[in-house]
Amino acid sequence: MIQAKLELGFKPRAIARGLNRAASTIKRELDRNGWQPSVNPRRLGRPPLTGGYRLQAAQARACTLASKPRVKRKLVVGSLVWRHVMDGLGRGLSPEQVGGTLSRMQEPMRISHETIYSAIYAMPRGELRTEVIGLLRRSHKTRRPRARGEDRRGLIANMTSIDERPLEVADRLVPGHWEGDLIKGSANRSQVGTLVERKTLFTVLAQMDSATATCAAESFARVLTHIDSQMLRSLTYDQGREMTAHEMFSRNTGMAVYFAHPHSPWERGINENTNGLLRQYLPKGSDLSVYTQDQLDDIAWTLNVRPRKSLGWKCPAELFLPEGAFDFKTYWSTALNLVALGT
Repeated sequence: MIQAKLELGFKPRAIARGLNRAASTIKRELDRNGWQPSVNPRRLGRPPLTGGYRLQAAQARACTLASKPRVKRKLVVGSLVWRHVMDGLGRGLSPEQVGGTLSRMQEPMRISHETIYSAIYAMPRGELRTEVIGLLRRSHKTRRPRARGEDRRGLIANMTSIDERPLEVADRLVPGHWEGDLIKGSANRSQVGTLVERKTLFTVLAQMDSATATCAAESFARVLTHIDSQMLRSLTYDQGREMTAHEMFSRNTGMAVYFAHPHSPWERGINENTNGLLRQYLPKGSDLSVYTQDQLDDIAWTLNVRPRKSLGWKCPAELFLPEGAFDFKTYWSTALNLVALGT
């Protein structure tokens, strides 16, 4: 219609009225496609076509530019930044954690998790794309909301409700207050105890031979003996039967135990979230009894050195351990091979 009306001698404003468009819209279309060759190309952002307005040339140009990004992609497969991102994903970091880690290096690299996800899911289908998606924590073909945890409860004598928990615990004012749970293996025949410190997100795993109350109390107490008593103040647990020996646990550790309400996993949200992260290493439907305590310690350490967005991209280890015991930049510069690559 634009070309036909131009050939009939219509002015741009008249063409705009006939097409129910703004005059500026028609004017820009004509300028882009050479109707006025004297127009400054820099003002348009794209070089105009020459030789007058022709609909075939205008359409071809529009199709070409629609598939051509105006800004060069920041993350390109095979680039130096891509290799750093793949190193981070290969070490179990999420795309958001990779971006946060690179931003804290000696020479920061600014890249968002959305950029990383876009680069991964924009890859053509094939073995390389499958391999890269396999590095994501849950290896979903598309991004999906996190699954909700399940709540387990039982009748527990002499339990103290979470309602009686001190304010300093609820507000995470000081470290030393933990949340606990069990994650189960195939057919609920095996289990691993999980403990997460609420303020620093430091994680401890306990190998368990059974899910009995005595075994749970002893196993939790055993792994906590390696931690400074000042960091052992309280434990918040659900009403699972494995914690019916909570009084024995308190005698062995000096920690008060508080119980969440039934069907209220959000009251132990930090632990529920950590359990979801641990499923990358302790998959559902697998036999968890094959893991030794040393292997579980290695898995916990993997989580403890990950940078967390909620911690300002610091990691649990540098906040929980004594000052100077863990150097974030040294660890991740080596892990991501930043020194070898000269960045």
